[in-house]
Amino acid sequence: MFGAVPRTATRRLRTAPGDSAGADRNRATERSCIVDQPELRWRIRRDLTSLLVENALAGNGITREAERHLAPWLKLACETLDSPMSIDGLEDVTAQWRERRRPYMLAAADRADVIIVDPIPRQRATLWWKLIHGDEPPPPL
Repeated sequence: MFGAVPRTATRRLRTAPGDSAGADRNRATERSCIVDQPELRWRIRRDLTSLLVENALAGNGITREAERHLAPWLKLACETLDSPMSIDGLEDVTAQWRERRRPYMLAAADRADVIIVDPIPRQRATLWWKLIHGDEPPPPL
């Protein structure tokens, strides 16, 4: 058999169920690295959702370990980010997020490489936006 690649025990999570789809990947890579609190909250929630879906669909040792160790912290971070925080607090959460997700999330590793800024003025999320994009923050004005 040529072209066969042996699977190893160090398989990493894809980080999003749609990461293999071209449209989702393009939308994810076009996102700015400059984020405010709603964008940071959305990115962390996306990691949590991706982790849970990945474990439910194709769970293995790595995904189960990630769900035991990383998922509780991601849930707590999302709850913490639901209330207003200072820039320093957001930077602390971001640093912890980068460090905790590093062993598990390889495919979209740059999702955590962000620069925290003051709140960005955004368009109001319409019903259409919420139906199509869910909790994703609308684009800046």
